[in-house]
Amino acid sequence: MHTSNDIKPFGQTLIEQGLTLERGQTDTLQINVGLLCNQKCKHCHLDAGPDRIENMHSGTVSEVISYARRSEFKVADITGGAPELNPNLLALIQGLSPIIPRIIVRSNLTSLYEADNSPLLDLFSKNNLVVVASFPSFNESQTDSQRGNGIFQASITALKKLNELGYGKESSGLELNLISNPAGAFLPPSQAISEERFRQVLLKKWGIQFNRLFNFANVPAGRFLTWLEMSGNLQPYMKRLVSAFNPCSVDGVMCRTLVSVSWDGFLYDCDFNLATRIPLGGSKTHISEMAGRPAAGSHIALADHCYTCTAGAGFT
Repeated sequence: MHTSNDIKPFGQTLIEQGLTLERGQTDTLQINVGLLCNQKCKHCHLDAGPDRIENMHSGTVSEVISYARRSEFKVADITGGAPELNPNLLALIQGLSPIIPRIIVRSNLTSLYEADNSPLLDLFSKNNLVVVASFPSFNESQTDSQRGNGIFQASITALKKLNELGYGKESSGLELNLISNPAGAFLPPSQAISEERFRQVLLKKWGIQFNRLFNFANVPAGRFLTWLEMSGNLQPYMKRLVSAFNPCSVDGVMCRTLVSVSWDGFLYDCDFNLATRIPLGGSKTHISEMAGRPAAGSHIALADHCYTCTAGAGFT
């Protein structure tokens, strides 16, 4: 990411604030199964889409399961691309379910809507997997402008299907959380206010229920970075992130407790460092080389996109 000299490096901001950013106890394994996706969202930090060929193959799935077994993670967070489009997703879930108590699958919803994913949905519910679904707005035109024509209605249908299985229902134990990202070069509104408004509108208009809503700022990487540069919004957006830096958010950023593995088996401090190819702690490491979790107190590789995770309430 190329920014002007008036953007203070993130590491320098930490020093000036008397702060350090290093690992605590790493209890979450984030697994990016590939960049293949049926959507091409404007805000995607990974530049995922239908034309991407990066996808985790069965050999790497086996290595990930072995790494998870010897590391005793408490949480697995499966992401992409669209994880549902990876043919090895079922094998990954089946391998992780006996050894990791909490498994999260991130969905763009339309990948559940477009294909016959009944076996996958059954596996989700039988193993009490948490579904975290991208749903940027309850406004149809705003959602379609960010994610593509027809995406909103397909997402509504998928949410109803998840509700039918019990997801989002208070007594079911099946957790359905939504993620909303801004449509442009600005920061998200209050999460508490947004969650209440989403809850009211989705229930009233479509009878849809969910557990939590998370508002996240867009990360200046991948397709979103390209759009920022082409539209002349990069510097103003970076200045917004820098001015919103919240020192209280540093202790809770996800890289302190998470390690991310890419489709090819290499490790990163987070999915955003994966997107920008900054390896774990700054040193390229494959899961086959790791005896267990990254050590507490070990170095976290920093970049200016880290401002995204420390703006306002943070990105945890």
